[in-house]
Amino acid sequence: MKPTKITFSVLFFICLLGFSQDQEVDTTASEIVYKKQYPNRITFRVGLTDDFNSYEISNPDTGLDVLLGPNQEIRSTFSLLFRFVEINIGHTPKFIKFNDDNDEKGETSYFHFGTRFYIKKWMQNFEWTKTQGYFVDLRDFGGEQDYLIFPDFKVTRVGGNTAFVFNENFSFRTIFKQNEWQQISAGSFVPTLSYYYSRISNGTPEKDKVFDITVGPAYFYNWVINKQFIVTSGAHAGIGYTTINTYDGNHSDGVNYQTELTLGLGYNRDGFFTGINANYRAFYHNTSENFDLKDQHSFLEFHIGYRFKAPKIIIDKTNQLEEKVNNLVKPKKD
Repeated sequence: MKPTKITFSVLFFICLLGFSQDQEVDTTASEIVYKKQYPNRITFRVGLTDDFNSYEISNPDTGLDVLLGPNQEIRSTFSLLFRFVEINIGHTPKFIKFNDDNDEKGETSYFHFGTRFYIKKWMQNFEWTKTQGYFVDLRDFGGEQDYLIFPDFKVTRVGGNTAFVFNENFSFRTIFKQNEWQQISAGSFVPTLSYYYSRISNGTPEKDKVFDITVGPAYFYNWVINKQFIVTSGAHAGIGYTTINTYDGNHSDGVNYQTELTLGLGYNRDGFFTGINANYRAFYHNTSENFDLKDQHSFLEFHIGYRFKAPKIIIDKTNQLEEKVNNLVKPKKD
């Protein structure tokens, strides 16, 4: 799905609000604080996005270029965050799907579950996604049929990322879920290892299996406009290996490439925050002499969130857990 389906005018409007105010830095403080944390608050976040997997299959020799995608305009995301733990659920209730063309393109069902952990300078996330119901737009091929529907085409995907943030003054959490807030502009080099396993089926027990792994550099930067507004950005490029095993016993493997770009605008108060993010992610598979496969996402997300005080029992139990984790990762003295 293309990000142009959600207007960029919202991004432009927030940007104008931010530039209309000067950046403020407290120069009287004895210690400069680059980021603000909320250790005793639980963060609840709701987002609307058009983020869905689509698969572009092309043949350079014949000029064939086919896009296999789901038939959904919008999906919702719900996130719950506290300290170093983050839980994300993505689902699309029927009343917010906003598309009335299921007869032409088929119906898509979607569910996502993910979690992310932060331990010192390390970030680790895992995610599980299932999408069923895809279609191909045939109008550019000049045939009698406008759309080819695959109602039983299902993709189940599990994987994650492991990243290391070099600059301790940079708030990685500001970019993703605003569980922190960058107070002074900062950036960081963030090398990242990505790995995903996908199972693809089309209404039969047989499944195609795809495994991707990439490693590469990334750089992210938070530009603080003022106390309430921020611009977040980042770029990542990776190279790795893909192996594909089809249900009929065929095997192919080869080099893959990963690219990711992100740009966002955010607004923050201690109890409330909101923002909009534009993202592009793609895996380029080169496992066949005749066909190229690109697993791509390009999307916008609008989100709002609220931070409320955590109950004392949760704070106490989390303090005990953090102490145990810190003891495990603390370097031993000789």
